[in-house]
Amino acid sequence: MKSLKNFKYYQEDEIIMKCYGSDGRITDRILDMTDTTVIFNIMGEMRLEEISGIYRENWLIRILRGFTLLGGVAYFGLDSFNRLINNDSPVILTETLIISGGLVAFSFALIPFNYRKINKGKNWHLRTIDLDSF
Repeated sequence: MKSLKNFKYYQEDEIIMKCYGSDGRITDRILDMTDTTVIFNIMGEMRLEEISGIYRENWLIRILRGFTLLGGVAYFGLDSFNRLINNDSPVILTETLIISGGLVAFSFALIPFNYRKINKGKNWHLRTIDLDSF
């Protein structure tokens, strides 16, 4: 059983896409849309057939990255500060470095998963709907 998902973009929305013939991602702002073309701020007028895929940001990964980065830095800071004010020696423990470094490294390891590419093809189609006509 397939579920139907619609991703809607409006004028002045920022979009990350890949076009046929280009090597990387293109980030641009939508200025206007017609039934067969989209007009972008930087790329100009582009037919829907020229767009090979759209990148969607994964909000769960973005939140998880923020929490793990903040947690790693906060753990290092709190543990080191606590040992400093209690005159414990050494101030920075190896375990503290391993735990906080692991959390920060995990945060950076999630960077490739921040965006999900939706390839245009058999299951996904790009089309514009004129809502003003309804």
